[in-house]
Amino acid sequence: GGAIHDQTYDGAITGRRWNIIRPFVEDDWRVTPSLTFNLGLAWDLTTPLTEAHNRMADYIPSATGGQLLIAGQNGVSKSAGINMFMGAYEPRVGLTWKVRGSDKTVMRLGFGIYHDSSWNQGAQGLWQNPPNLGESDQFPATYSAGCAFSTSYCATTLGQSPENVSTTSGGFLALPTAQNVGSFVGTFYYQPTNFQPGRVHQYNANVERQLPGNVLLTAGYAGSLGGHLLVIGNDLNVGSPAACGAVSGYTLGCLPGGAPYSYPYNPPNYNAVLLFGDVGKTHYNSAQLKAETKTPKYGLYALFAYTYSKTYDNGLSDGLGSELSAPYFPLPDWENKDWALSQINLDQSFTGSVIYDLPIGRGKQFGSNWNEATNAILGNFQLTMIERISSGFPVPLIDSNNTSGTTFNSGGDSYNFNRPDQVANCNPYKADHGAHQWINATCFATPGEIVGGVNVGHELGNASRVPVVGPDFVNTDVSLIKQFHLPREMGLNFRAEFFNLFNHAQFGMPVNDIALATVNSVGTITSSNGFGAVNSTVNNPRLIQLALKLSF
Repeated sequence: GGAIHDQTYDGAITGRRWNIIRPFVEDDWRVTPSLTFNLGLAWDLTTPLTEAHNRMADYIPSATGGQLLIAGQNGVSKSAGINMFMGAYEPRVGLTWKVRGSDKTVMRLGFGIYHDSSWNQGAQGLWQNPPNLGESDQFPATYSAGCAFSTSYCATTLGQSPENVSTTSGGFLALPTAQNVGSFVGTFYYQPTNFQPGRVHQYNANVERQLPGNVLLTAGYAGSLGGHLLVIGNDLNVGSPAACGAVSGYTLGCLPGGAPYSYPYNPPNYNAVLLFGDVGKTHYNSAQLKAETKTPKYGLYALFAYTYSKTYDNGLSDGLGSELSAPYFPLPDWENKDWALSQINLDQSFTGSVIYDLPIGRGKQFGSNWNEATNAILGNFQLTMIERISSGFPVPLIDSNNTSGTTFNSGGDSYNFNRPDQVANCNPYKADHGAHQWINATCFATPGEIVGGVNVGHELGNASRVPVVGPDFVNTDVSLIKQFHLPREMGLNFRAEFFNLFNHAQFGMPVNDIALATVNSVGTITSSNGFGAVNSTVNNPRLIQLALKLSF
């Protein structure tokens, strides 16, 4: 049998530590009765991650022959050489202005810088380097014990029977003082020693206006600009597609002019070098409108909110194995080639929420003179409704049949995807939605060089990393609540709840792999064969729930 198996040599890595100290100062300055400033400054001091027993190492691919910075050895710090970033300053500025002194119109402006230490500087993966972990690509057919090497923790400490897989054939011999990485055939993990935590600039501006009928209207802008965001698990050891230098005029993934691109590092055994890097970027811009009213006299609360927004990034991975688009990182000009809609982008979003005490019952507009029995049955009803309508999420289109000659590793998983080519002047949404075909499959084609009328591959696809958007989302939830008053401070509450009241179909994402389509000899799609089709739903169809609650 054959497989890949990782084995720690000195026990499970459970002793990771870090500290966050965040002093701050803040003050409000009332310049005039109508104008107030809020000024603040925080300093995020997050220490690099360490491990209680120094079971971390950082592989530096730029060093001659490669170098391991092993925590606590040969003068290397306990953080495996990762330096603490001291520049995480977080200023805050806020302004509130009663326009022309009016209590009914208020303008608010705000700006702030924040840092993200939730991933703790990306160092989760540095325990996976030698000498702390062994990797073997060879397994005996009888392998079943879960313990590969005789030198592994499972054998030396836990007493399990090892299969004695050779650490020099399909694996490596890792010693606590090892510095020579020349015999290692597994995957290396690299984190820049000057790694910076994710930094987000946030901006907002809005105007609130109180309108007749006790309606508060808010209109504004909110945006953010993110940089140094963690990108985890992308392989630095990637070369250009075979078409570079071989196909006249071809440049995608090549050096300027079309010359082949060779990765800048030379690991000893053509190892993958996976990055824990701060190279992620994102932009978010939105226009927001909100109307809210509270009228206790009529028992009404209502909130309506609408947002139009755009979110872009350069192919951030989540490190959790989610299937992503096919980023062309780290090939030349990847920053522009991978810049596209974020997979969390929602162009438009509307939410409406209403709580209404029906004007029926004793002391109300209708039925004010009812007797106790009639009021107990027909009075004191409350109606609630939540309406949500939003655009669909972006869909990353992939080609799992990657014939470019370039092997990618995305998010720590060997997806090795390519992208399709996108046909010019073709509407990708002009499809038979009645037949559940969401994407016009003929707007895409398999990438490749045409030789003798046959597509022979060798090229990367030219489509955007996220070229289309999935189905919209519409949902209505309604509740009818009846409150019965009982003696001795007891209460009885009956609820009839209707989820997805109108039974609106909520479709899942369309099938995104062009490799499923049927293509002719030059790569043009002749039958979608499932590509671009919607074959799943999300959430539930209409659900009705009845509940009775007694309180005492």
